[in-house]
Amino acid sequence: MDQVPDTAQHFIECDTESCRNFSEFYCNTCHQRICDHCRETHLKEKKEHEIVRYQERERKLPFEKCRIHPTKELNVFCDDCYDPLCSRCFAHHHSDHDNRHLKIIFNDILLQCQKEITEIWETVIPKAKDNVELLAGEKESIKSKIPKIRLSMKKRADELKKAVDSVLTDNNKKLDEIENSVLNDMAKEQKELEDYIKYLEKLIEDYESKMSSIKPTELMKFHLDISLATLKMPSKSEPKFPTFTLSTLNKQEIAKQFDKIELDLLERFKLSSVTKLSEKTIHDKGMFHLSLLPPNKFWASQRWENLIQYDMEGNILQKIHTSMLKIQSNHTVTTEGELLYTDFNKNTVYRVTSDMSTNTLIESGRWRPEAIYSSPINGHILVGMERNRGQNKITRYNREGRKLQDIQWDDKGHRLYKSVNYITENINGDICTSDWEDLKVVVVTASGTYRFSYSGHQSQSGFLPFGICTDVLGNILVCNGYFTNNENCTSIHLLDMNGQFLSLLLTPEQCPPSPHALCIDEQHNLWVGGRDSSTVSIYKYLQNTEE
Repeated sequence: MDQVPDTAQHFIECDTESCRNFSEFYCNTCHQRICDHCRETHLKEKKEHEIVRYQERERKLPFEKCRIHPTKELNVFCDDCYDPLCSRCFAHHHSDHDNRHLKIIFNDILLQCQKEITEIWETVIPKAKDNVELLAGEKESIKSKIPKIRLSMKKRADELKKAVDSVLTDNNKKLDEIENSVLNDMAKEQKELEDYIKYLEKLIEDYESKMSSIKPTELMKFHLDISLATLKMPSKSEPKFPTFTLSTLNKQEIAKQFDKIELDLLERFKLSSVTKLSEKTIHDKGMFHLSLLPPNKFWASQRWENLIQYDMEGNILQKIHTSMLKIQSNHTVTTEGELLYTDFNKNTVYRVTSDMSTNTLIESGRWRPEAIYSSPINGHILVGMERNRGQNKITRYNREGRKLQDIQWDDKGHRLYKSVNYITENINGDICTSDWEDLKVVVVTASGTYRFSYSGHQSQSGFLPFGICTDVLGNILVCNGYFTNNENCTSIHLLDMNGQFLSLLLTPEQCPPSPHALCIDEQHNLWVGGRDSSTVSIYKYLQNTEE
């Protein structure tokens, strides 16, 4: 299907007895189709009823039994717990919570689903198909470029005569492998995009086939699937063209000249011994979080009040007064260089542009925004939220501040977070959170499915997680700030992508005092700032194998 499906209705008759005229209107109160002729009569008899255009009608809430009270119907929605309830569940356990009639939520989500499906048809699917066409053209470009490289190699080989015959043979094999690898990768990308299009079409087909009988709980799950559908779009990578580099002829450099046939791969780094590169002195003691602003600036949160922008010499460039309830990552920098920060007193997320103008990006209602992270992968904004009685969640927003997703419970209905203090994202899309009230790191998938948690290593007697970040290899780095008069466990823990402990990257003897702030710069170096320190320490722990 190449176009948005036709949503026109067949001829719909009036529900009024003995009337068979076309129903242009609908009564939301009694859920009755009404023609123009019968509308006035209906309103005279039932003055309080709400009559709207048929296209704007509200669906009658389908009957669904309560799991706990099977004789009761689900008809109440708890805004605090984000759960549909029956009247008995509401009276017993949720009477002091904010609530609305489930019909309102049901119809709101139906409307959102329709809007998002239209967006998929009009934008997402055409974009995916465009990428398929681009891949096809790039594959042909790769095929045409490979013979040219072969010819260049052959000419150089003729100049070097017999001395380079063996090198030429080896490198032709290598080029064959690269060609196969690149084309295979592109074929996989093309297949992923085609599968993704089929997935979207199937998602819409399933939704439209179930619209007439869908239940609220099914609809809520369906809405999440639809909302997350665009997140699952496979990325379109840039074409990786091989290169052949000529250099001055000498026998020692022959192998190097031919070995320059390669692809620009990111997997060039490996863990190495830790080396302290430098220290930067800042204005005052106390650093709870760092956000780097390439190429030569950074933001730091200071105690519970100020956000300060520094240059690389530690000079203050800008200062913003805000409020921060806990030790947390209350600011982040977007790929466009904009600062985002939370203000828990005003339940607001603010955006500060490069010219230092400030505007409201998100108003979170009765939820208090605390930790925040801007994804370099897709620009989404992850915000740690807290409400009364210790409710905590992560809410995902798009770049414009539109809510996409809530992450609060695991698949068994248990809470995921006791607090959300620091947030980061891994290269596979996992969301990694330090929860110092629960003394652990919690990792979920991009869709919010629980993966694992980490509560420290047996080599240390205590674990109090603060700053957290990830690196180019997908490793997770987290500050352990546990310290008592008798025990010093302050350190930086290094985990792999699956939560396996790798090492104490910085031991208590190496680590700055009270480490809280943690981030990785563009050169893949680690920055560490402490609560009781006026310096930022920078470490090298990854080695580029090509250097």
